[in-house]
Amino acid sequence: MAGPAKRLTPLPMFVVTSDGPLRGQVLVIEGDELLLGRRDNSDLRLDDPHVSRAHAVVRRQSGAVWVEDLSSTGGTYVNGDQVAGSHSVRHGDLVRFGTVETRFEDRTAQMEREDATEMIALPAVEQKPLLSPRQQEVLSFLQEGLTNPEIAVKLGVTERTVKAHCQEVFDRLGARNRTAAVAAAMRMGLFE
Repeated sequence: MAGPAKRLTPLPMFVVTSDGPLRGQVLVIEGDELLLGRRDNSDLRLDDPHVSRAHAVVRRQSGAVWVEDLSSTGGTYVNGDQVAGSHSVRHGDLVRFGTVETRFEDRTAQMEREDATEMIALPAVEQKPLLSPRQQEVLSFLQEGLTNPEIAVKLGVTERTVKAHCQEVFDRLGARNRTAAVAAAMRMGLFE
C-alpha cells in the first residue's frame, strides 16, 4: 500500500536566454554553495570564453539564493546592475555572467508569499587566515583544478600527503570541499 503523496519542491535554476550555443542550458542549484565558471569541474558550468574559469559563487542561504562575483573579468550583473559583494536574486531576475544572459527561476517563490523570506546581512570576514607557504601552494593548485595525483607529482610528495595538506587548507578556510575552499579564498583575497 502506497503512503501519502509527497509534495516535490522544484529547485532554483538559471536558464540561459542569450543567443548562441548555450541558449536553453539549465543550471540547477542543487547545493548550498556552488562555483559557477567555465572550468570543467565547476559545479555550474558555462562553457563560454567571456565567462571566467571561476566566475561567481551561488549560495542558497536563509531561504534565498545569493550570487557573488569572484573578481571575474566580464563581471556579474543582476537586472543590469553590476554585482558588488553578495546579491540576492529573485524569481524572474535577469542575471548576466560575462556576456551570457540567464533568467533566474525559483518556482518555490511563486508558491509562497513574497514577504515570507527575511533577508539578513552577513558580517564580512575581517581577518584572513594564515596559510603556510605549502598550504598556499596547494590552494593555488586547487584553484587551477588539479587533482590530488597531479598535485602530488608537482610537489614531489605522496597523494596521502596532498590529502592532508588539502584538509588543512579546508580547515583554515572553514570549507567542506575544494570548491568551497577556492570560493572562500577568492572572497578573502588570498590569490594574487
